[in-house]
Amino acid sequence: VEKPVLRFFSYFKEPIREGGSNDSKSGFRIRQCTINYYVEDSSISIKEQKVLNSGLPQGTFMKRMKLFKRGTKEKFVPKDFVIGEEISINYRGFMVVDADKKTREYFRNEVGAALPPSIGIPDDGYADLRASRSIPKKSRPGSARMKGEFYNKDLLVLTFKCAYQDDKLYGERRDYLLYYYVLNDTVEIKEVAAQGRHNFPNLLRRQKLPKDSFYVPNGIGGAIETGPDAMRDDCTYVTFRDLICGKSLNIYGRKVLLVSCDQTTIDWFAKQGIQQKPLKLSVEETEGASGPKVPAYNGYGSEDDLYAMGMSLEPAIIDRKLEDFARFMRAKGKVLRFLAKLVDAKGQDKDREFVINYFLATDQVSVYEPPIRNSGIVGGLFLAKGQYKKFIRAAGIDGEVETPVGGGRGGRGGALSRWIKPTDFHLGAEVTFEMPSTGSKLFTLIVKGYDDYTKKIMVNDKDEFPQSRTDLDVSRVSEKLTATKLPVRMIFHEADKFGSGLLPAEEFKGVVRAIEREAKESGSVKIFDLPEDELDLIVRDFGEQSEEDGSVSVHYNDFVDLMVLGAPRTAREYERDRQGTFAFSVEERMLKVLRTHFEEAGTSRLRQSFRATDTDGAGFISAYAYKTVLRKHKFHLIMTERAADALRMQYDTNADGTLDYNSMCDAIHPGDFDKYVDAYIGPTKYGEKPRIGGPKNPLASMIKSAGEGLTTEEYLKKMNDENFCFSGDLKKQLTRAFNSFSSCFARHNRKKQLRKHMTAFDIYHLGTVTKEQFLSAIDDVTAEFFIDFDERDRELISDFLFANEEIKLDYERLLNCICGRNVTEAEKLRKESLASHVDSDKLFLVVDEQRARDFGGTLNLFSGA
Repeated sequence: VEKPVLRFFSYFKEPIREGGSNDSKSGFRIRQCTINYYVEDSSISIKEQKVLNSGLPQGTFMKRMKLFKRGTKEKFVPKDFVIGEEISINYRGFMVVDADKKTREYFRNEVGAALPPSIGIPDDGYADLRASRSIPKKSRPGSARMKGEFYNKDLLVLTFKCAYQDDKLYGERRDYLLYYYVLNDTVEIKEVAAQGRHNFPNLLRRQKLPKDSFYVPNGIGGAIETGPDAMRDDCTYVTFRDLICGKSLNIYGRKVLLVSCDQTTIDWFAKQGIQQKPLKLSVEETEGASGPKVPAYNGYGSEDDLYAMGMSLEPAIIDRKLEDFARFMRAKGKVLRFLAKLVDAKGQDKDREFVINYFLATDQVSVYEPPIRNSGIVGGLFLAKGQYKKFIRAAGIDGEVETPVGGGRGGRGGALSRWIKPTDFHLGAEVTFEMPSTGSKLFTLIVKGYDDYTKKIMVNDKDEFPQSRTDLDVSRVSEKLTATKLPVRMIFHEADKFGSGLLPAEEFKGVVRAIEREAKESGSVKIFDLPEDELDLIVRDFGEQSEEDGSVSVHYNDFVDLMVLGAPRTAREYERDRQGTFAFSVEERMLKVLRTHFEEAGTSRLRQSFRATDTDGAGFISAYAYKTVLRKHKFHLIMTERAADALRMQYDTNADGTLDYNSMCDAIHPGDFDKYVDAYIGPTKYGEKPRIGGPKNPLASMIKSAGEGLTTEEYLKKMNDENFCFSGDLKKQLTRAFNSFSSCFARHNRKKQLRKHMTAFDIYHLGTVTKEQFLSAIDDVTAEFFIDFDERDRELISDFLFANEEIKLDYERLLNCICGRNVTEAEKLRKESLASHVDSDKLFLVVDEQRARDFGGTLNLFSGA
């Protein structure tokens, strides 16, 4: 019987010798402890109660140990602990004040004596002092409201996807992410990393953004609320009401387009009464991928080597190589041997036998032919050691120059060909070898047997053969049905008259046999009949027994899902894998994870996991159950919680926050193999990406509008044209041009150099310049300081102020007018120049005939008018 543990509550007095003891009225400190007495071995442990902010190392005061009474060899017994009396433990006195309920019952039942009532703990004066100091001080008025606002908005960040197109010659397009911090109305803009460009992440660091500013902050002293713009009386800053999708935003003279925002931002704006409508982009852009391109396989090296070399200038080590090395060390020296014969052999070839050697460490295959005496067949090496593909053609399609759908050079080879696996060599299996570099079909062998060593490895080695017998049978069937391009799921749906997802066992077998017959009639691929015992095994694995009559019904959707996981993929789909997962939809990435689990005998039956959480069997589950299943299948490694919520909302058919998991599983597992194969082979040209599944661009999840629309470049061009023309409003055009000029030349040194160049043209010190001299000075300073000044703004300013080539303007007044962004003063200057302009002969030249006679020629004098 388990011995109890007796708990006694006690305290001991500790004298105060350090400074500051005047705070205590008694001169000592009370330290409360709990004494644990273990009846089974008479051991004792002591724990001190922790006091908040006491500054003492409290907790375990004495570890459990066996002790003797002071001055004796006797152990402590329960009777030594008496409430109201002091007990000495390790030369320290503890006053016992109370015991817990179980301890009192033990004394009453086992010892035969009841413990006296508890006594109080004396006050050392510190309790009242600590209580008085813990009273919070009064806060200033409004601090609670400000603190609450900080806690509510501190982590609230609105995210927008932005785009900018430099409309100058050879201008580039840039993509940005704008973060708006609601707490203090600050804005931060980061550039999206792109291939072929240096990563310069910050376009604008976090700060308040003036609405109509062309002054770029220099970053000295923070530049958050200070600078030239903040000094203006009419300076206003961007707030969340200025951030509307489809509108432009001025970032210190750079107009960016707000393309879209995330779902959190849309929901927050909806609470504020503002509806965000992301731009409706064209299908071509939302489905386009922006990842690096890998060239087609050229036959040299492996496809993994080509991928590694295509991603960088130097060959890279990829994860697959590390996995292959671990497998190489585990399977080193293991060779599987199979006996095979030629398929459809004629004449003397019928007697020829072959030994297939499969090297588990490297997945390489060699074929050896034993010699036959007196037959003329010498034998020897029939197929050199190497990696080969299993030739699988789609119905009516062979990879040739005219129809390049295979994985070999020039697209030759079978459309569904894949690398040979050891599970391909089972009894009765027909394996057609394909040369991976050229796509040429070599020969077909049928497996007739294997040795005892091979059988032992295939049965017992779960590292190399992790799949169950059912998984292997289903994958073999799906390989044949994919090649024949049969709409398997549709056939089962037609057989299910009630749409329950269940078929009686005999009806399920009948549908499977009907599918086999239809595949045979197509004549495109040689189909073998599934043995009855293996079909019974499938029924047992996917079946469900009724509690009423004991009949068995089969979940045929689970069977089709598993066939999709085991089906061969096209050469173009393998090519997409090498391109990376950026171009895949969420459903396609989930299918890739499930295929990996299927090959490794992991959790690959997604629909079955959903059904296990569906308590009422209605086909709908809650959001919590949905995320639990995602984590079980390790989908949290490929998607964020926000992406998971967006996927659930996509399949929320009842609009009540639940998930229609059958619809989602049907989208993840494309069970109609005719549409699946044709999507990759039929309607597209070689090298193009097919359109199956959901949106291919992950940024398209932020775009909720459907249908056709403009591309981002077209939206940007439209925005730039509107910003430049202002619907023909000349005053707004001049305002923008003056802002641009001021941003480029208003700095002290640049303006000084501009004035210096204009003075150089003024050889008579009249303080005026012509249009040609004005433009020449701008060009010289632009080249000297590498200024990016828009040519259109240059022409607009010069054409407006200089009505003709002969007008001269006061350049000091001209510079102050433009750099001060004073359009009204510019209009006044233009009117004055036109009013004072007369015929050039009368304004600038006076012919003094008398002096011409005196000096023997014509003398041109300035009239000074």
